[in-house]
This record gives sequence, C-alpha cells and structure tokens, in this order.
Amino acid sequence: MQFMAIRQQLLEQINSGQLDPGQKLPSERQLAEAFHTTRVTLREALAVLEAEGRIYRLDRRGWFIAPNPWRYNPSDLIDWTTDFAAQGGQFAIQKETTTLASAEMSQQMHLPPFSAIYQAEGVVSSVGVPVGYVRTYLQPDYYPQHQQQTMSEKLSANVTIHQCHWTSRWEALEGAPMAALNVAVGTPALKLERHWLIERAGQLQAIRVDEEWWRQHAIALSSHSR
Repeated sequence: MQFMAIRQQLLEQINSGQLDPGQKLPSERQLAEAFHTTRVTLREALAVLEAEGRIYRLDRRGWFIAPNPWRYNPSDLIDWTTDFAAQGGQFAIQKETTTLASAEMSQQMHLPPFSAIYQAEGVVSSVGVPVGYVRTYLQPDYYPQHQQQTMSEKLSANVTIHQCHWTSRWEALEGAPMAALNVAVGTPALKLERHWLIERAGQLQAIRVDEEWWRQHAIALSSHSR
C-alpha cells in the first residue's frame, strides 16, 4: 500500500535525526507533491504516524515531529509542579475552585449528598505545546482547608495513600480538554482515571481522583515492582 511506503520513508527520516522533535513538516500539498501522491493518500500515512505517536497535529498550524514520550507510571502519586519538569515539561494550574460533588464522586469519597469538594484543572506542556489536561478532585476532610492555601499546596499535603486504582481508554476530545489542548474536535487522546484510596473502617475510600487526557505522543505508560 502506497501510504505505508510513504509512512516508512517519513519514519526513516525521523529515526535518522534528519527531522528534529518539534520541527514542522512541510504542508500537506508540498508533501503530496514530493511523494507524487494525492493528499488523501498522504493523510493516510500521516494518520498512521500520529497513531504511533511519532508526529502530532496542531489545529490550523500543521504537522510536527513528536518528542520522545515521557515515562509515566500511573500508580505513582506525583507532584504535578515538579515531576514533569525533570523530563523537560511544564505544569500550570489554570483553575481551582470548590464545587458540589457529583453523585458518583460522593459515593466514591463516602460523602453525604450536596457535599463540597476541591477541584483543580491544569495543563502539562512540552516545548510550549499543551500535551496533557488534568482535572483533580480532593476530599476536603483529608486536605488543607485554609482559603489562602493554593491548590498546589493542597496537592502536596502529607496524606498516606494505601492503594491506587487506575484505568485507561482512548477517547475523542471535545469540550474543556479539547480547548485546553488546542486541538480539533474528535482528536484522539488517552484518557486516564486514577483513584487514590485509603482504608477507613475496613473499607476503601477515595480521597483524590485524577482525570487526565493525554495527546497520543505525550506519554509512555510504565510500571515497576514495589
């Protein structure tokens, strides 16, 4: 198939270092002319490379070479403000508020109806490009409640976690995650949900829940023995 041959040629240039991370590819028209093919066939090749995490697209800006993905263990309770900095990333909290817990969240956190919880939203960026959107919920009984305390300070509170349950699935972006990541509606992203649990009265109770949306090229999930 022609699009796979084009994909292979582009991949060889990426692997050889001729195309640097963050470098913008020529326009689809220019690439189609260079490979003597149609833009439809070219887009098939680009779609495969995007699915493999080797390139990414920015809305209205074109295609770019993806950097190496970050190694990410979802079972690790990380400090958003510092952990990705060690791998060249940046994290910024965009919004923090106290909100009414949903029925599902109230059940997970063992809260009575109409309880308030802390909520924060932030963006992880790589070389200035947003690659991850994070939404965190905190059970206020286990985190500092001073109004003057920022969400970053709440997230770094010394709370002993007993277990982490996490799930992942692919999801088409829309709404707030789509806007935060500056992509077109329907762009695929890896959705992670992480539930941080403590044991109370013989039962596991969630005191923190993280919802995360990651661009395809951003992270490589990993784990290690404890």
